[in-house]
Amino acid sequence: MNEMDEQLKRALQRCEPPDGFAERVLARVDREPSPTAKHLAWTLWHRPALRWATAAALVAVAATGIGYHIHQRKEEAEAKTAKQQVMLALRITGSKLRVAKQRVKAVERGTDNVGKTL
Repeated sequence: MNEMDEQLKRALQRCEPPDGFAERVLARVDREPSPTAKHLAWTLWHRPALRWATAAALVAVAATGIGYHIHQRKEEAEAKTAKQQVMLALRITGSKLRVAKQRVKAVERGTDNVGKTL
């Protein structure tokens, strides 16, 4: 091992706490009352920075929701327009196919599309 590893090993080596350490910790815990959750929330809420941060977070959430709703509406409108364009293209294609089919049948019968013999 190198020197740094040795130093780290010595620094992290287990050692016994000083005499009376546990008693002092327990006495301090008994002296200081632990704040209740309600008291802690009340204390935190009276900090202006926390109120502003909460308000900003609520505004951000609301703005995100509104933005998402607007985006969805825009996508729905674009999808509806695309559907209409596809339906129009299919109708045009269908009519062109009917004309082509009529011409093929006319050629097979030996007449053009007005009924004249070729």
